[in-house]
Amino acid sequence: MAVYSKELGVQSICNAALGDYRYKGFRLVEDGDHFLRLYCQDGLLEVFNQTMVTIPRIHETCHRYLESLDAS
Repeated sequence: MAVYSKELGVQSICNAALGDYRYKGFRLVEDGDHFLRLYCQDGLLEVFNQTMVTIPRIHETCHRYLESLDAS
């Protein structure tokens, strides 16, 4: 996840990491050199250490959040 490509840019990599969750209102934004912030709409859901987080972990957090909305 922490691999940077000047051609793609960090935001493109973050968008790709979200996969289909990107189209469900989630945003993944780099915050400094070591952190990624996960938002749904305008609400901050979680802050990840970008050197430790995996794409499945990001997807799990998105999925868990959507499940919590369904349960309400």
